[in-house]
Amino acid sequence: MVFPESAVDEGDLEDLEAVLDRHGVTMLITGVRQRAPQSGRLPGNWVHIGVSSMLEKGAAVTGSIREQWFHVRQNKHHRWSLDESQIYQYHLGGALHPHIRWWEAMDVARRTVQFIELGEELTLVCLVCEDLSQNDDVAEVVRSVGPTLVVTPLLDGPQLASRWAARYASVLADDPGSAVATLSAYGMVRRCRPYGQDSSSVVGLWKDPVRGIREAPLEAGAHGILMTICGDRAPRRTADSRQPIDNAIHYFDVAVQQIHAATARSGSQPIQIAPPLPRALEVEELTILTGWAQAVAETLAYAPERVPGVLADARPGAPWRTALKIAEPSPQLSEAIDIIDQIVRTSAPPSGPPTLDALIAAARQDRPDEAKLTGLVRRVLRSTLEQRATRQAREADHYA
Repeated sequence: MVFPESAVDEGDLEDLEAVLDRHGVTMLITGVRQRAPQSGRLPGNWVHIGVSSMLEKGAAVTGSIREQWFHVRQNKHHRWSLDESQIYQYHLGGALHPHIRWWEAMDVARRTVQFIELGEELTLVCLVCEDLSQNDDVAEVVRSVGPTLVVTPLLDGPQLASRWAARYASVLADDPGSAVATLSAYGMVRRCRPYGQDSSSVVGLWKDPVRGIREAPLEAGAHGILMTICGDRAPRRTADSRQPIDNAIHYFDVAVQQIHAATARSGSQPIQIAPPLPRALEVEELTILTGWAQAVAETLAYAPERVPGVLADARPGAPWRTALKIAEPSPQLSEAIDIIDQIVRTSAPPSGPPTLDALIAAARQDRPDEAKLTGLVRRVLRSTLEQRATRQAREADHYA
């Protein structure tokens, strides 16, 4: 679920995630508005990216106990400003004097960019409004990585193919070939009425390197839009002459449907939202754990006898960490790695390493009484193993 820039108050994020959790939503991307944290300091402006601790679409929480989501914060790096023509265009002359250039009052944090990899196929990055149009160090990093999808929450006018957002989305679609989705606030879209033109209802825009631009209007009476993305496999290439691998994805079209909120039933009781339990791992630890799970999956596919060695390298005290001056894993992460090792050992036959199918079956065993960390590790391992099995089956069909 995606909301535009500044759409959600900082204090409402937890409750919003709790509601989404009950409906099996996996991810939330929203612009956040913040009040000034203290006198003399400006508020922040950022995109909040929340990922369900279930790591699985449709896995709605059935009871009152739930875990906190994993959170990633992408700060905005450039303030917006309004000049005289824009003040007239948005009909803000009653509040902002047209002869003054008005700048956004926001704290500009140190420039960083967060990339989120969802499985092997999708690399996601979020850029807030003005950041999409800036050619700076962050833009250079984004082009170097070549994310699959760029999501840009805006506080802007209609997302028409003739306006600035479409032009800068085309830059990333042309090189490095990313798909770009922009979303603006409906109120700002309707308020934008240049002289002699009617207001527009186009709140979103999609740009991909294959089919081009698709405008997404919010029709009268609708409360949101559903964008269904079409994608296909694509080879992933490197600059060091390694053999390309068909484990990437490219998006080439999108379908747009209008969403209408259901009418509340009479006498329905409000949802009681309990405080979430702490996460079993922090997001940095989850990232490392996923990397080791992927290493196990790849090793199992090509050299299964070396899986114990991979897990030995994952544990604290491995010599490579000292040589590279890498910090030792936290106690929670060390325990998570031990859980992977235990799953591998229990699924292995007495005479050798487990098969990919046997390890997937072990990772799928859902035990209601299992510890919170065990359940998280099992879901991470299952996800990476199933992706590897899918790719392995596809490779076998290709060479058959």
